[in-house]
Amino acid sequence: MKGKLFLILIVLLAAAGGYFYFTGVINFQPPKIVFEKKPQYIGSDTTLKFKIIDDKPGIKAVQVFLIQNKNIKILEDLEFPTGLKEKEYSLKIDARKYGLTEGKAKISIVAQDSSLLKNTKNITYEVKVDLTPPTLSILSSPAGIMNGGTGFVFYRTSSDVVKTGVKVGNLEFKCFNGIVENKNIYGCAFPYPYYWNRKKSIVVFAVDRAGNKTSHALRYYFKRKKYRRSVINLSDEFIETKVRPLSDREISDPAELFKYVNVEVRKKNEDLIHKITSNVSIKQPLFHSNFLQLKNSKMLGGFADYRKYRYKGKIIKGADAYHKGMDFASIKNATVQAAEDGKVVYTGFIGIYGNSIIIEHGMGVFTIYSHLAEIHVNKGDEVVRGTEIGITDTTGLAVGDHLHFGVLVQGLEVHPIEWLDRHWLKTRFLDEYKRIKTLYGGQ
Repeated sequence: MKGKLFLILIVLLAAAGGYFYFTGVINFQPPKIVFEKKPQYIGSDTTLKFKIIDDKPGIKAVQVFLIQNKNIKILEDLEFPTGLKEKEYSLKIDARKYGLTEGKAKISIVAQDSSLLKNTKNITYEVKVDLTPPTLSILSSPAGIMNGGTGFVFYRTSSDVVKTGVKVGNLEFKCFNGIVENKNIYGCAFPYPYYWNRKKSIVVFAVDRAGNKTSHALRYYFKRKKYRRSVINLSDEFIETKVRPLSDREISDPAELFKYVNVEVRKKNEDLIHKITSNVSIKQPLFHSNFLQLKNSKMLGGFADYRKYRYKGKIIKGADAYHKGMDFASIKNATVQAAEDGKVVYTGFIGIYGNSIIIEHGMGVFTIYSHLAEIHVNKGDEVVRGTEIGITDTTGLAVGDHLHFGVLVQGLEVHPIEWLDRHWLKTRFLDEYKRIKTLYGGQ
């Protein structure tokens, strides 16, 4: 009888042990600590990103320490739902706040699971504390800029910089080295939004490998440009022949159909254009003179015209839109030329813009040519100023034969009128670029 009880006890213990092992209550594997990227330097604004993984039975506790002469606890997380298997962390570390000094230090991460054995994983590694911000000296910046205008900036930084650029209000744009021989020299073209009617701060910044940041606000004169506002009358013929073919929805009401195409379809089209022109692959400027205008043409539509639309005597509410380029008309099916040297980065149909070509000209500058009948270049082609690239027409949301010509800088439309002006480009950019190349080595 005792033997049977003992055997039953053994079986029950084995079953319990199996259950506890299967559920992870008894487990021999510690949690995993996985880094997105181990920071090798810490400074005034370093981000430590990692995640803790424990498949069985789940995470119990996580602690993070900075070690330099003493242990400084910067995280203690003890609140976990039962069975939580994974958690991500993104810790901002300010070395000054924690009283660290320049030199060597250590980061230690300790993770414990919720098993009976309290398995623990500890990763400790050495880092360098760097509290010295990078240097940044402005070499050239715009004296003045208008809403819808383009600015240029050149500056020098220390060699430890890992991120740099210019902030215009709340918008951030990239600047690039490699435009002259000295790799510590950065430069870029940047846009000032056409829809801002007030002066905003323009700040150049540089961040080093430890997260330390230096910034300089640019002093400049802001010129407010007042753009045209207009009302355009819509006909049934225009809606049926031009608008309806661009819609991917069946909308019977003509006014609602136009509103959908002019707002929703337009946004999709412009999102694509912005995405293409935000991807800067050519750092050096390929533009050496003012951009070419369509030969023998007159301007029909201006940049940043704010347009309302009227159908059968009533304004279509919510269908307003900005015109984000300049319309030029010449003869029917006029030859379109590349405005300047560059590389074709897009060819194809873009909804309301019709058949279009986008060319990259370096330093974040792009041109777009729309409403074409024919496209005579391919993506990847390198073109020179004056190269025949297409023929004008009325494709997309165009009434008469014309060219929609636009200039975009790092994904934002700017006024082409500046780029068509030889004096503007010479005084604002070419003279300064030549001076910078003389000082720091030309390519």
